[in-house]
Amino acid sequence: MNRVLIVGRPNVGKSTLFNRIVKRRKSIVLDMPGTTRDTIELPAEWSGKEFLLVDTGGLLTGEEEEIASLIRESIERELPKADVILFVVDSKSLTPLDEEIARMLYPYKDKTLLVVNKVDSIRDEDRVYEFYSLGFDKLFPVSAQHGKGTGELLDEVVSRLREESLPKGSSTKISFVGRPNVGKSSLINALLKQDRVIVSPVAGTTRDSVEVPFEFDGKLYTLTDTAGVRRPSNVNYGIEFFSVGRTLEAVDESDVVCLVLDMGEGITRQDKRLGGLIERRFKGCVIVANKIDLSGMSREDMESYIRKELFFLDFAPVVYTVATQGVGVEEIMPAVQKVEEDYLKVFKTSFINRAIQRILEEKRPPSGKRGKEVKVYYAFEEKNRPPTIVVITNRPEDWPDSYTRFFKRRLREHLNLRHSPLKLILKGREG
Repeated sequence: MNRVLIVGRPNVGKSTLFNRIVKRRKSIVLDMPGTTRDTIELPAEWSGKEFLLVDTGGLLTGEEEEIASLIRESIERELPKADVILFVVDSKSLTPLDEEIARMLYPYKDKTLLVVNKVDSIRDEDRVYEFYSLGFDKLFPVSAQHGKGTGELLDEVVSRLREESLPKGSSTKISFVGRPNVGKSSLINALLKQDRVIVSPVAGTTRDSVEVPFEFDGKLYTLTDTAGVRRPSNVNYGIEFFSVGRTLEAVDESDVVCLVLDMGEGITRQDKRLGGLIERRFKGCVIVANKIDLSGMSREDMESYIRKELFFLDFAPVVYTVATQGVGVEEIMPAVQKVEEDYLKVFKTSFINRAIQRILEEKRPPSGKRGKEVKVYYAFEEKNRPPTIVVITNRPEDWPDSYTRFFKRRLREHLNLRHSPLKLILKGREG
């Protein structure tokens, strides 16, 4: 697979260039050093050629030395795999950190293109030539924000790529969500059996939603590592605000959401909020009880505790793990497959209506206003992902919540939907 890697110090516009090329606002862009930390990769295309574009974290200095070291290690793993490297600098200044990165790239000089970004004026153009001192032959002045010069850059990029295409076919999207530092990144690395996403005891290490292709049992999946979500009152406008937005987008785009719990701390109000979000979005769910070695509870007690606190996710299977030791991680994907199987189910209309007839024989809807009878005419599956059942009734407004919950629970049982949410829509004949 052709890989085009973007590297550079913080705040030179790497993520802006990435978003410009992939034509999506995928990487978070803020005027703040160190916004991107993990490598983020997405397919891109230019002049009929496809490639994977990889955005990397800027090399950090100062108080976040541990994360800076992890970012450097991540970049160093990517360099040998890249077919083309885009070394991005800021036209406004040439710094010692630019020179340090240049030395790191010298062994890959033949496949490195120097991209001088933020060339927005004649004065910026006059400064471009000083960047030849970094020692790279191919230099491209661009303005990633406005698109100036990016066409010429991409022409050069695709001229260096091998002829091949990205693998076709849809993949099931799985996102890992939870509070900061519950072990989401460690779980993904354990599944992949490699250090793909940065793991640090520093809460908030993951900022972007990081998508990673993954194959299991001959099927394609996309694993998405997301930023930890704190209580809304604790989230300030800035990097964390946009990170939370990316996490919510990841949930919306997912087929199955793995809700990761820290069993050492127990289930918190924020865990319940995230679980409620998953339920309201009608997403498939696997509850991953991580750090069970710190819980002090037996497996049976943990099961009872989780089912009590997250009763609204009664359809979600529970997997027990210690991500840092690889314990239980092998059970995650089989659980995802169970959820996926139910999430994609298609039912015949006759089968649905027989199930509903049995429910009505057991218990009919109570009478509506002024004692008028509530009738059910027929039902059908509107779509799957999740299974969505439309019930045609004469008085949808008169169905009490208690009966609707009973009806939905029984319908899931009759349809044998053990591991998937069911979306129930009540419509009048006119609707």
